[in-house]
Amino acid sequence: MPAKSTILAVATVGILSGLAWPTEATPPYTQIIMEDGSPYFVPVTATIASGSPIRWDNPTPTHHTVTHNACVDESGPCAFDSGTVAPGDTYTLPGLPPGRYPYHCRIHPIMRGVLTVTDAALPSQL
Repeated sequence: MPAKSTILAVATVGILSGLAWPTEATPPYTQIIMEDGSPYFVPVTATIASGSPIRWDNPTPTHHTVTHNACVDESGPCAFDSGTVAPGDTYTLPGLPPGRYPYHCRIHPIMRGVLTVTDAALPSQL
């Protein structure tokens, strides 16, 4: 009959082998909060490095969108359009190429924000 420590070791290995260990780190994202009052998107302007994820959180009781202005005014290619973001939901972009991206909520056009995407890593990301 095996010793108790051997049984414990085998049981522990069996339990741990069923755990899934992450194989990739999730990159940090820039968080933007949708608000019911001015300035509506917090922060209203955000500067990020190209390829960095951006996440909009909607803690309000109202549906919103996150729509690049070019999707509506056809001033260039449409870079992002979330569709409706329900209360308590989020919208995440994996990243954008360098540029300036003014955006708004299609449902509430007074809600406006600007993303500035740089091609270099920002000092806080070094």
